[in-house]
Amino acid sequence: MEKKFLISFFIVSLSSLSLTFAQTNQVSATELASAKTYYNVQEALPHKAEVYQLNIRQQNYYQLTPEVCELVNLQFINAMKNKIADISPAVGKLQQLREITLRENEIRELPAAFYTLRNLQQADLSHNHFAEVSAGFGKMRKLQVLHLHENKIRSIAPEIKGMSALESLNLSYNHLEMLPDNIGKVKKLKELSLSQNQLRELPAALFKAKELKTLALDFNQLTLLPRQVGQAKSLQTLLLGHNQIKALPEELVKLENLELLDLSFNKLTSLPANLNQLKKLRTLLLAGNQFSNDEKERIQKALPDAFIQF
Repeated sequence: MEKKFLISFFIVSLSSLSLTFAQTNQVSATELASAKTYYNVQEALPHKAEVYQLNIRQQNYYQLTPEVCELVNLQFINAMKNKIADISPAVGKLQQLREITLRENEIRELPAAFYTLRNLQQADLSHNHFAEVSAGFGKMRKLQVLHLHENKIRSIAPEIKGMSALESLNLSYNHLEMLPDNIGKVKKLKELSLSQNQLRELPAALFKAKELKTLALDFNQLTLLPRQVGQAKSLQTLLLGHNQIKALPEELVKLENLELLDLSFNKLTSLPANLNQLKKLRTLLLAGNQFSNDEKERIQKALPDAFIQF
């Protein structure tokens, strides 16, 4: 249930994002709404210039084939739940592609040509076998949403800072032990999920992401937060449940827009002073800690308008 809740929370959160589609050589949203969705590549090929949407979900494909890549005006492709282990380098021909879904396949790496998809705005690569967030992603300057949850990722290339349009990144359920410092340089990042990894510490620079609104760090091995957490002024949701945190920095109370704070199942005995500065906080989850009755009373008095769960 915990796993389903975490993924559902993040997906619902993602739905709030508005994607601004590139206009160059692309059909309008109205035209796309009325465009035919093809479910068979062979049926689509005779009409390749007019094929904008292709759904080959669950059709036992082992490769994203060169034939698919001949559909050069494709804007949306759903190839989830296949057995794809190989993506043809010809994928670079799909320069009008806005959205690609390749979740639940057998992919371990992407060809260099994938990173040249200049109009790609959303990519779902979850439930595959990626071991890293490779340097190539740094070239994808229009990518806004990237799903990489439930892979085998252990590292993130520092080139991620080049993803200047990225708003939402889901890396939950991987094997990350550390983050690159310049993840905080992804300037438009609004939602970052790192739930269910093996993180022991966080780079202070993470909290320089000034537009960050949702940060999920639950189910890791964190023992502390850097003082710089208070710099993330836009943060509204902070999930830190199920870690090993013993104390919190006083700077936490500088998160003036914080609405939801999950600190459940840590090793806390107290919270920072001046909790009353968290004027927008509406939900505070504290179950599974070691607060005295006096501390519980202090917390409740400081946050009279918040729902608090001990």
